[in-house]
Amino acid sequence: MTLLNRILAEKRTLVTVVSAILVIDIALYGFAVYPWSTRVSQSETRTASAEAQLDLVRAAFTVATTASENKSSADSQLKIFYEEVLPRDLAGARVILSPFLDRLAEESDLVLERSSSVPAKGRESLLAQLRTTMMLVGEYEDIRRFIYSLETALEFILIEEVILSQGDEDEEELILTLGLSTYYWAGPDAES
Repeated sequence: MTLLNRILAEKRTLVTVVSAILVIDIALYGFAVYPWSTRVSQSETRTASAEAQLDLVRAAFTVATTASENKSSADSQLKIFYEEVLPRDLAGARVILSPFLDRLAEESDLVLERSSSVPAKGRESLLAQLRTTMMLVGEYEDIRRFIYSLETALEFILIEEVILSQGDEDEEELILTLGLSTYYWAGPDAES
């Protein structure tokens, strides 16, 4: 008889009990522990995925909140621009362009040869444009001073076109043709 057979014969009850316990442990592991550990690992994976999605949603919420705050700020600044900077109507726009530009030309020692203004409104725009063309005559330094004063003025006037030409050959005066414009409110609640 071999050693293994002898141990099995003499310790049959002990081997049987140990084998039964081993079978029960394997069955418990197969039917209880392994499925629960799989569920726990799946739950941990789902939790990590949900946390990652929550982080993405929080980041998107922060971006959306910032965009909303920026839009509100831009809307309030635009409202201030419309109410305090732009003229309220065509008459206000004419007052900004005509007397202001005439006075500025006089202060700059320029002679206003002619001036014409044309209002225009785009189809979809809430703003209308008053475009003015001016022809001024004077010396170069006076023209520079006029343009500088115009660019640094508080009035909302855009220089859209500058044409500088020589007058008569015997005179040193230059002819400045300026295309200027300002905008005014012409929205649905504009005063008619």
